[in-house]
Amino acid sequence: MEKTAKMLNDLLCDLNVLFRKLQNYHWNITGIEFFEIHEKLENYYDCVAKEIDEVAEQILTLGFIPLGKMKDYLEFSQISEASNACVKVNDIIPIIIKDFEILLSNFTRIKEHCDKEKIYITSSLMDEYLSSYSKKLWMIKQLSK
Repeated sequence: MEKTAKMLNDLLCDLNVLFRKLQNYHWNITGIEFFEIHEKLENYYDCVAKEIDEVAEQILTLGFIPLGKMKDYLEFSQISEASNACVKVNDIIPIIIKDFEILLSNFTRIKEHCDKEKIYITSSLMDEYLSSYSKKLWMIKQLSK
């Protein structure tokens, strides 16, 4: 269970950095697509906030402590912070795609591990995330065409 908790804490770090990044983009998006992208980014970070809570509770369910400090999130996340600057849609789409791909890879790795260890509740949660982010990734890729 310790390895599972570590993997989930790493995911928790990625989700927390992604949450802040999406919110930063939401605040600082500019251009003709402002209204549509501003709203979509808010939708994304609202979903991530829910996932942060679910992952933290999953760690607690396994008998471990979820990480809760920004320092930890930045140290262990594979996702990087966004700059404090105005951004255009064409600049952030490739970054969001990369971040969603990182999460998909993590979900798959955690699911495979949990299936092997017979931790089916966590595996099931990863199934939900895999489905959700696969669709999000497909949809956001349409913006880059």
